[in-house]
Amino acid sequence: MDEISIKYDLFYQYITENFMADLIESLKGLISPSLVSRTSSQLGEGETATAKAFGGILPVVLGGLVNRTAEPGAMDSIFNLIRKNDSGSLANLGNTAPGAPGSTVPAGNQFLAEIFGNNLGGISSALSNYSGIKSSSVSAILAYIAPLVLGFLGKKTKEDELDEVGLSSYLTSQKSSIMSALPTGLGNLLGLGGLGGATTAAAAAAVPHFERPTLATGAGSVQPSAAIPVKKTNWLWPLVLGIAAILLLVFGLRNCNKDTDIAAVGTEPVTTEAERMEPGPTGAGFTEREIPGGVVLNIPSNGIESKLVAFIEDQNKAPDKTSWFSFDRLNFETGSARIQPESQEQIDNIAKILKAYPQVNIKIGGYTDNVGQPNSNLKLSQNRAEAVKNAIQQLDIASARLEAEGYGEQHPVADNATEEGRAQNRRIDVLVTKK
Repeated sequence: MDEISIKYDLFYQYITENFMADLIESLKGLISPSLVSRTSSQLGEGETATAKAFGGILPVVLGGLVNRTAEPGAMDSIFNLIRKNDSGSLANLGNTAPGAPGSTVPAGNQFLAEIFGNNLGGISSALSNYSGIKSSSVSAILAYIAPLVLGFLGKKTKEDELDEVGLSSYLTSQKSSIMSALPTGLGNLLGLGGLGGATTAAAAAAVPHFERPTLATGAGSVQPSAAIPVKKTNWLWPLVLGIAAILLLVFGLRNCNKDTDIAAVGTEPVTTEAERMEPGPTGAGFTEREIPGGVVLNIPSNGIESKLVAFIEDQNKAPDKTSWFSFDRLNFETGSARIQPESQEQIDNIAKILKAYPQVNIKIGGYTDNVGQPNSNLKLSQNRAEAVKNAIQQLDIASARLEAEGYGEQHPVADNATEEGRAQNRRIDVLVTKK
């Protein structure tokens, strides 16, 4: 490594240590003993176990968020969500406790879906095992912590005038402290490597440490210096970014004549546009419908939920192989089996219906249009059907009640020669197999 590279690395470390406040410690300061006490009472859990849950859930949420910063395009929707929740979330959470009704829950659930996707159920189960509280209590605390993180980061991006790149850099700088706070084993679950619970001396030794440098003390030398006191104020952040940008430019110019084009390495196009399944019902307003157990669904009168409940309750209709019902508010990322966050409401509704009718089993079918290779389409349809099955199963629905099968471009319901027809053929259907 040459002198300029060493100076850059040391200077970046110096910036990180002096100008980037510890995120996890700042958020821990918002979780008071009185909040833990109110939460344990609200959820009917022991106070010690509840405190342990808070201590595990916070770094898990932050770890999942840091993990997403490495995915191209992933921060787009997350950044927009954060900017919409600059301080309102913090204000609304001031006198509430997890499990209590609150206006921040929808934004929190969307945030969790963005960072964990279909893995949220597994995360909740692992945290339940770790803390010793019920999975439903973990979900309630997750739904509380998520808007807390949203509000804190929203406020920071506004005060420090951070754009998406600046926020990603800030989150990445916090990875070490977040990883150290993760409960043992959860790092792998988040895809962050086996560093969860890295609090031992050996784990600490594995984290690189740099002394603060004096960047020039003579030709060809980089000497460590004593700690330099720095007052951390908001106006310094733009200055730091500007200096860092200059160093990056200098470093980049020095390497511009190298044979390898660094910008071209590993930059395959990534599509994040949402791919919608069959269009939702037109001209159908939402209506409330009560199902067994006193559950009230707010659903379209001609949507999948209404059709599914009507079929289940009709004693004259027996399960067959032809009575399929199409999801109408279910979206995936294009060419992917990753479910978009706005789909969660309808998935939740299907789970509520299955809980209300415990004798009912269903099969989930995945379909595509005829664009692309048939084998690839078949695999994509299978992955999407399984993704929906897993999402429902994570809402406490027994796996024995669910099946999933992909049919690829088979069984079209519209003409693949038109875009409208192809959109209708890209769908996820549900078939009642037992009632």
